[in-house]
Amino acid sequence: MKHTALLMLMLLIGQPAMADDNGPAVDLAALLPPPPAAGSPAARQDLQGVLAVQAHRTPAEIAAAQADRLHSVFRYADVFGAVFTPARLPHTAAFFARVVAYDKGEVKAVKAFWHHPRPVLVSHAVHPLSQEQPDDWSYPSGHSTLGYTEAVLLANMVPERRAAIFARADRYAQHRIVMGVHYPSDVAAGRLAGTVLGGRLLDDPAWQADYAAARAELRKALAQPAAPTVAAAR
Repeated sequence: MKHTALLMLMLLIGQPAMADDNGPAVDLAALLPPPPAAGSPAARQDLQGVLAVQAHRTPAEIAAAQADRLHSVFRYADVFGAVFTPARLPHTAAFFARVVAYDKGEVKAVKAFWHHPRPVLVSHAVHPLSQEQPDDWSYPSGHSTLGYTEAVLLANMVPERRAAIFARADRYAQHRIVMGVHYPSDVAAGRLAGTVLGGRLLDDPAWQADYAAARAELRKALAQPAAPTVAAAR
């Protein structure tokens, strides 16, 4: 009954119905290296990385980092152009909303496993640009994980723009350090985690139909052929 009601609601608001599946469970705690131990040389170097970025962040970088606080694939609009909007790409919007929910669940579990404190809790010299939830731990960076999960999926949908997609993912992740809410090690772990999660979703049969619909919609909007050439896929 609940599933039927959800489908009806999605139809009423004009969004394509998505498959009812949470995605493949991934034990990220078993795959990622541990964060730097408190008080270790690596931890001190990690903190210095935050402080160095803080000391040189410009108003433009701050504005860009604050804009990238949004958990949305449409932060990639600067790669794809004006066509890349939820209104024009409803299948893409629905697919990546599902990706966001999946990513958050996987990252929440590994963050709870490590209980790694954010930079501001370690040093009063850190001046973050936002206040994060007290129970939202630092390792790995959730934004970075999501950015790279999305990058893996987008790069497989539109391999013609693979380099630009991953460059944008790098900026999205780096902005978490600019915000002063994550260490470089958090961002590096997010890149690993996102790559793993994106790859798992590409291989999961339960996600294939929704992925294919989003891919076809996006390629059509970008005036790309239905399937990329072999050269573009490399």
